Order: sequence, then C-alpha cells, then structure tokens
Amino acid sequence: MSLGLGALLAGCCANTNCDCQDERADAFYFRFATSGADSFDAKTELDTVLVKRFALQLDAKGQPVLIKTKLITTFEDYADSLNAAGSFDLVTVVRATAARRDTIVVSNNFPFAQSSARRLNAYLYRIEVRSAPYAPKHYLKVNSLRYEVKSIKLEGRFVGDGCCTCYRNTLKTASLVKLPAVVGQPVPASTAITATETDKAPVYTTITK
Repeated sequence: MSLGLGALLAGCCANTNCDCQDERADAFYFRFATSGADSFDAKTELDTVLVKRFALQLDAKGQPVLIKTKLITTFEDYADSLNAAGSFDLVTVVRATAARRDTIVVSNNFPFAQSSARRLNAYLYRIEVRSAPYAPKHYLKVNSLRYEVKSIKLEGRFVGDGCCTCYRNTLKTASLVKLPAVVGQPVPASTAITATETDKAPVYTTITK
C-alpha cells in the first residue's frame, strides 16, 4: 500500500462511525399467534411473559454436553432440576400496550446480560405465558403455558471494509417445543426453527397455544 493511499484510508476511517448494529445478529424473534386457531388473546393472556435462561454444561470445546445421571437423562430433565432449585436467570416481560404484547426477542445480550464469552447456544431457554389475572406472588407457582428453546446452533463471520469490521450471522437454528403442563410428563417432539436472516429483516417464529 502506498503512503498516499494509506493516508487517504486513514483519513476516511477517521470520519467513519462504525455502526455495525450487530448486537442482535444472533437473535431469535418469537411472535405469539393472536388470530386463528390456537391463538392467544393479546389483551388478557399476553400481559406478562416469563423468560428463563438455564446455563448448560460445556465440554472442553465449549459445546453443550449433557452429563447423565439416574434422574437426568435429557436436557429437559436438566433444566427441570435447575428450575426446581431456582438456579436460572429470569426476566419478567410486562407490556404496556397490546401492540407490543405479541413479540419476544432473545439474543446474546437481551433480555439477559451476556456472561463472559457465552453466547445463546450455551443456554437453554424457556418462555412461560402467564395470564393477566395472576398476582405477582403466584408467578413461580401456578401452571402456565411453557415453551422451550434448545439445541441452538450459530454460525457467523466478520466482514470488514478497511475501516469497520462487523459480525454477521450466517446461520441460526434451534428447536422449539411446547412443554407439558406437569413436570415429568412425556415431552412432545420438537419443531425445528430456522431463523437465518437474508436481508437483515427479523425472521419470526410463531408460538401457538
């Protein structure tokens, strides 16, 4: 690179504001169905939603691994054991307007702060829908509609133009399952999620009752 070209690029980069907007590049977007069969009433059933994050055990390569015991044979069992012990991160999402009640976003740093180098795929997430009439003191006790997001896979790369280097997700997949109302009942088959974006527009996964 010539001295003149280097000086030109340096001057260009000095005036560049690198706004990568990649905070949610790995994000998963969920939308509750509010019309049609198996839909929710946005005014009475989506008033409050709980999002729980369970830290998975990782192997030497940083990949999730299940250490089986007599009582824990699946990731659901593992999460149930942490749930019973209260060993999870919790965010209560309360919406002020009906227009925003039908969506949930889960990313590396939202609604939970990112812990060390762990990304979404180092966790299992649960989304619990609680009806509006329930008082806050009942949030962890009453039965609710429960959904689990697991087996998250992420791929991405860094793209640079000489001035800015930004992260771009190239693949994000997961599994979504509606958990039984009672812990211990058989867990139904998961539904595959492919949320990879092609034009930076969020890809929504619909959650039904």
